[in-house]
Amino acid sequence: MKIYEQICQDLKRDIINKKVKQGERLPSLIAVSKQYQCSKGTVIKAFEQLRTQRIIFSKPQSGYYVADNLMREEDHPKGFFLDSGNPTIGSFSSFDVSHCLHLAAELYSKYSIDVTLSGVPSLNTLLPDYLAREGVYAKAKNIHLIQGITPMLTFFTLCPFPNGKKTILIEEPTSKHYVSFLKSIDVNVLTIRRDETGIDLKQLEAYFKHEDIKFFFVIPRNHNPLGTILSHHQRKAIMELALKHDVYIIEDDYFGGTHKLPKYVPIHFFSYQKHCIYLRSFSKTLPMLRIAIAVIPDDFIETFESISQQSYYYSYHMPDLISQATYEAYLRSSLFEKHYAQISHSIHEKLTLTRSVASAWDPQYASLIGAKSGYYFTIKLHPTIHVDTVISRLRQRNIFIASNKKAFYNSDNFDNSVRLSIAKISSEPLREVLHTIYEVIVDLKANK
Repeated sequence: MKIYEQICQDLKRDIINKKVKQGERLPSLIAVSKQYQCSKGTVIKAFEQLRTQRIIFSKPQSGYYVADNLMREEDHPKGFFLDSGNPTIGSFSSFDVSHCLHLAAELYSKYSIDVTLSGVPSLNTLLPDYLAREGVYAKAKNIHLIQGITPMLTFFTLCPFPNGKKTILIEEPTSKHYVSFLKSIDVNVLTIRRDETGIDLKQLEAYFKHEDIKFFFVIPRNHNPLGTILSHHQRKAIMELALKHDVYIIEDDYFGGTHKLPKYVPIHFFSYQKHCIYLRSFSKTLPMLRIAIAVIPDDFIETFESISQQSYYYSYHMPDLISQATYEAYLRSSLFEKHYAQISHSIHEKLTLTRSVASAWDPQYASLIGAKSGYYFTIKLHPTIHVDTVISRLRQRNIFIASNKKAFYNSDNFDNSVRLSIAKISSEPLREVLHTIYEVIVDLKANK
C-alpha cells in the first residue's frame, strides 16, 4: 500500500470511529508528513482524495475539515419513537445526497425512460460484485431491481411457482405487513414457531415433506421482530431441506446492508442458485429512494419475467430512473463504504448498550431477546403484565414502542412481548429510555 493510501485509510477509520468528529479540523500537513515520514505533497494527495470523496472539505487559508456525517441521529423533540424501523430522512446528510443526485444526472444524461424491466444495464453490472461481497452469488440476469419487498411478496404469494404447490409457510413472529396481507386474501397458510434459539428443524422438515408447501418465508436476521439471527447450521439446514423436498425459500434480508456481521452468509449462499429467492431493500440506507433487489433462481426467471411483463400495465414494480441513477452513483462513490461503516458502527454501539442495561433486569418481569443485529429487539413480559398497558403508560412519558401481536398470524401464539427499534434514537438518551421502560414494567407487576 502506498503512503498516501495508508493516510487515507487511517483517516477514514478515525472519522468513522469519531476520533475526529464532524466539523473538526484535521492535523496540519506538516504534522501528518512528520507522522508518516513523507513529503507534504504525499499528504496533499491523500487529503485531496478524501476531499473528492466528500469525506473532508477544505477552507482557504485554514486547512482541511471533516465533512457532514451521513448519520446525524438527532432525537425527535416530541418524544422517543422506538416503534418504527424506518430512520428519519433528516438523519441523512443533504450534502451527500445532493452529491449523489449530481453524479446521477451526469451518469444518466444519455438514458431515456425506456429501459428494461430488469433495470438499467450499467447499474446491473455493479450488483453482482456488490452482492458477492455479502455472500450472495448471482449473475446479472438473475438480479432484478424492484421498488420494495412488500409489493414483491404480494407478487410471489399470488403467482404460480414451478413446484405447483399452494401453501405458504411463515415463521412466527414475522413481518406484520406480510401477516396483514396474508390475512386479507384466501390462501393456505401454515406457521412455525421461532424463538431465541431459532426454529425446530424437525418440524420444518415434516412440513416440507408432508404439506403442500409452495415457499417458506423467512427473515434470518435483522428485520425479524425478535432481533435474533438464525445460526449458520440452521440457515444451511433450511436450504438443504428445501432442495430435498422441492420447496422454495423466500429470504427477506431487508436490513442486510445496515449491519455487518462477521462471517455471516445468507441462506442463499447454500442454494446453488436454486429454489431460493433473495430480497434486499436499500430504503434504510437511502430512505428517500424506493429501490430494492430480488435475486431470482434460473428455474423461476421465465415465470417471473412473464408475469412482470403482464403486471407492467397495472402494478409497475420497477424503481424510477432517478432512484436507480442515485443508487448507482452511491455505489460508485466512497459514500457507500463510509455510510455502511457508520450505520453498522452506530447499530453496534446502541445494541451493546441495550444488552448492558438489560443484563440487570429481573427475568421475572422482563427478558431481552435479540439486540445482536439490526434495528430491532424484543422484550418479553411476565404473563400477568398486559402489553397494551405498558405501551399506554410509556406513551404518557412520550416513549413509543410496539406490541408484537400483529407479527403473529395466529393470535393465540402471541407471546406477550413488545418490539423496540433503535432506528430513531441516539445512544445518549437510549440508556435512560430503557431504564424508564423497565421501571414501568416493574411498577405494573408490583401493583398486581
